[in-house]
Amino acid sequence: MKAFLGACCIVLLLAGCSVPRAIREGGPMPGQRVDPVGKVLILGVKDGQEQGQSPAQGSGQELVDSLRKVLAEHSVPLSTTPAQALPAGFDEAVSGGWNYVLKGEITHWEDNATAWSGKGDKLFISVELYDAKTKQLVAAATEQRTATGFTFVSGTPDRFMDEVSVGALSKIYGWPIAK
Repeated sequence: MKAFLGACCIVLLLAGCSVPRAIREGGPMPGQRVDPVGKVLILGVKDGQEQGQSPAQGSGQELVDSLRKVLAEHSVPLSTTPAQALPAGFDEAVSGGWNYVLKGEITHWEDNATAWSGKGDKLFISVELYDAKTKQLVAAATEQRTATGFTFVSGTPDRFMDEVSVGALSKIYGWPIAK
Protein backbone atom coordinates (compact mmCIF):
# COMPACT_ATOMS: atom_id res chain seq x y z
CA MET A 1 0.00 0.00 0.00
CA LYS A 2 2.83 2.42 0.84
CA ALA A 3 4.46 1.68 -2.50
CA PHE A 4 1.18 2.38 -4.30
CA LEU A 5 0.72 5.71 -2.48
CA GLY A 6 4.35 6.62 -3.20
CA ALA A 7 3.89 5.85 -6.89
CA CYS A 8 0.69 7.96 -6.95
CA CYS A 9 2.54 10.88 -5.37
CA ILE A 10 5.33 10.67 -7.94
CA VAL A 11 2.82 10.59 -10.81
CA LEU A 12 1.01 13.63 -9.39
CA LEU A 13 4.28 15.52 -8.99
CA LEU A 14 5.31 14.75 -12.55
CA ALA A 15 1.86 15.70 -13.84
CA GLY A 16 2.21 19.01 -12.02
CA CYS A 17 5.29 20.03 -13.96
CA SER A 18 4.83 22.72 -16.54
CA VAL A 19 7.18 22.32 -19.47
CA PRO A 20 7.49 25.36 -21.76
CA ARG A 21 7.31 24.80 -25.51
CA ALA A 22 8.97 27.27 -27.87
CA ILE A 23 8.58 27.99 -31.56
CA ARG A 24 10.98 30.48 -33.15
CA GLU A 25 11.22 31.71 -36.70
CA GLY A 26 12.98 34.41 -38.65
CA GLY A 27 16.39 35.80 -39.42
CA PRO A 28 18.01 38.34 -41.72
CA MET A 29 16.11 39.37 -44.84
CA PRO A 30 17.46 38.00 -48.14
CA GLY A 31 20.56 39.94 -49.15
CA GLN A 32 20.89 41.56 -45.70
CA ARG A 33 23.59 41.07 -43.08
CA VAL A 34 23.35 42.12 -39.43
CA ASP A 35 26.47 43.81 -38.05
CA PRO A 36 26.97 42.11 -34.65
CA VAL A 37 28.49 45.30 -33.19
CA GLY A 38 26.18 47.79 -34.90
CA LYS A 39 24.69 50.22 -32.39
CA VAL A 40 21.03 49.49 -31.63
CA LEU A 41 18.28 51.84 -30.42
CA ILE A 42 15.46 49.84 -28.79
CA LEU A 43 11.99 51.37 -29.12
CA GLY A 44 9.45 51.32 -26.29
CA VAL A 45 6.96 48.45 -26.36
CA LYS A 46 3.22 48.59 -25.73
CA ASP A 47 2.01 46.41 -22.83
CA GLY A 48 0.67 42.97 -23.70
CA GLN A 49 -3.06 42.48 -23.41
CA GLU A 50 -5.15 39.37 -23.22
CA GLN A 51 -8.33 39.54 -25.28
CA GLY A 52 -11.11 41.09 -23.19
CA GLN A 53 -8.74 42.02 -20.35
CA SER A 54 -6.89 45.12 -19.21
CA PRO A 55 -3.29 45.57 -20.39
CA ALA A 56 -0.71 43.66 -18.35
CA GLN A 57 0.85 46.74 -16.75
CA GLY A 58 4.60 46.94 -17.21
CA SER A 59 4.88 43.98 -19.58
CA GLY A 60 6.06 46.19 -22.46
CA GLN A 61 8.86 47.65 -20.35
CA GLU A 62 9.75 44.14 -19.17
CA LEU A 63 10.24 43.13 -22.82
CA VAL A 64 12.42 46.21 -23.45
CA ASP A 65 14.50 45.37 -20.36
CA SER A 66 14.85 41.76 -21.43
CA LEU A 67 15.90 42.66 -25.01
CA ARG A 68 18.38 45.12 -23.56
CA LYS A 69 19.80 42.48 -21.22
CA VAL A 70 20.29 39.92 -24.00
CA LEU A 71 21.95 42.42 -26.34
CA ALA A 72 24.24 43.65 -23.54
CA GLU A 73 25.28 40.06 -22.76
CA HIS A 74 26.49 39.86 -26.37
CA SER A 75 28.30 43.21 -26.14
CA VAL A 76 25.99 44.92 -28.62
CA PRO A 77 26.11 48.71 -28.09
CA LEU A 78 22.59 49.89 -27.31
CA SER A 79 20.27 52.48 -25.93
CA THR A 80 16.54 52.67 -25.32
CA THR A 81 13.90 55.27 -26.05
CA PRO A 82 10.33 55.61 -24.81
CA ALA A 83 9.24 56.32 -28.41
CA GLN A 84 7.22 53.43 -29.80
CA ALA A 85 6.69 54.61 -33.39
CA LEU A 86 9.25 53.84 -36.07
CA PRO A 87 9.40 57.36 -37.58
CA ALA A 88 10.35 58.87 -34.21
CA GLY A 89 12.81 56.03 -33.64
CA PHE A 90 14.48 56.60 -37.00
CA ASP A 91 14.85 60.33 -36.30
CA GLU A 92 16.36 59.68 -32.87
CA ALA A 93 18.65 56.93 -34.15
CA VAL A 94 20.04 59.01 -37.02
CA SER A 95 20.62 62.07 -34.83
CA GLY A 96 22.27 59.88 -32.17
CA GLY A 97 24.53 57.97 -34.56
CA TRP A 98 22.82 54.59 -34.11
CA ASN A 99 23.03 51.95 -36.84
CA TYR A 100 19.78 50.12 -36.12
CA VAL A 101 16.32 50.59 -34.69
CA LEU A 102 14.87 47.56 -32.89
CA LYS A 103 11.09 47.33 -32.69
CA GLY A 104 9.65 44.72 -30.33
CA GLU A 105 6.01 43.78 -29.89
CA ILE A 106 4.06 41.47 -27.62
CA THR A 107 1.84 39.79 -30.19
CA HIS A 108 0.03 37.41 -27.82
CA TRP A 109 -0.36 37.50 -24.04
CA GLU A 110 -2.44 34.83 -22.35
CA ASP A 111 -2.42 34.55 -18.58
CA ASN A 112 -4.19 31.37 -17.59
CA ALA A 113 -4.05 32.22 -13.90
CA THR A 114 -5.50 29.04 -12.50
CA ALA A 115 -2.88 26.39 -11.87
CA TRP A 116 -5.35 23.55 -12.44
CA SER A 117 -6.91 24.60 -15.75
CA GLY A 118 -4.50 22.58 -17.84
CA LYS A 119 -4.03 25.60 -20.10
CA GLY A 120 -0.56 27.03 -20.25
CA ASP A 121 0.37 30.69 -20.15
CA LYS A 122 1.40 32.05 -23.55
CA LEU A 123 3.77 34.81 -24.59
CA PHE A 124 4.47 35.50 -28.26
CA ILE A 125 6.73 38.31 -29.42
CA SER A 126 8.00 39.70 -32.69
CA VAL A 127 11.22 41.65 -33.13
CA GLU A 128 12.20 43.71 -36.18
CA LEU A 129 15.61 45.24 -36.81
CA TYR A 130 15.74 48.22 -39.20
CA ASP A 131 18.66 50.08 -40.72
CA ALA A 132 18.41 53.54 -39.15
CA LYS A 133 19.53 55.47 -42.24
CA THR A 134 17.73 53.57 -45.04
CA LYS A 135 14.72 52.62 -42.87
CA GLN A 136 14.93 49.19 -44.48
CA LEU A 137 13.99 46.02 -42.59
CA VAL A 138 17.24 44.10 -42.06
CA ALA A 139 15.99 41.16 -39.97
CA ALA A 140 12.88 39.94 -38.21
CA ALA A 141 12.04 37.10 -35.86
CA THR A 142 9.23 35.72 -33.75
CA GLU A 143 9.27 33.59 -30.64
CA GLN A 144 6.24 31.81 -29.22
CA ARG A 145 6.44 30.38 -25.73
CA THR A 146 3.68 28.26 -24.18
CA ALA A 147 3.69 26.45 -20.85
CA THR A 148 2.23 22.98 -21.24
CA GLY A 149 0.72 20.62 -18.73
CA PHE A 150 -0.77 21.14 -15.31
CA THR A 151 1.12 23.06 -12.71
CA PHE A 152 0.72 23.36 -8.95
CA VAL A 153 1.69 27.02 -8.90
CA SER A 154 0.36 29.92 -10.90
CA GLY A 155 2.64 32.05 -12.99
CA THR A 156 2.24 34.77 -15.55
CA PRO A 157 3.53 34.96 -19.12
CA ASP A 158 6.19 37.48 -18.11
CA ARG A 159 8.23 34.61 -16.66
CA PHE A 160 9.10 33.81 -20.29
CA MET A 161 10.48 37.29 -21.17
CA ASP A 162 14.14 36.32 -21.11
CA GLU A 163 13.57 33.10 -23.06
CA VAL A 164 11.56 34.75 -25.83
CA SER A 165 14.09 37.58 -26.08
CA VAL A 166 16.99 35.14 -26.37
CA GLY A 167 15.11 33.09 -28.97
CA ALA A 168 14.10 35.98 -31.20
CA LEU A 169 17.42 37.83 -31.03
CA SER A 170 19.32 34.58 -31.66
CA LYS A 171 17.44 34.19 -34.94
CA ILE A 172 18.31 37.76 -35.94
CA TYR A 173 21.98 37.64 -34.94
CA GLY A 174 22.66 33.94 -35.55
CA TRP A 175 23.71 33.27 -31.95
CA PRO A 176 23.60 29.67 -30.72
CA ILE A 177 21.04 29.00 -27.99
CA ALA A 178 22.34 27.19 -24.92
CA LYS A 179 20.23 24.19 -24.01
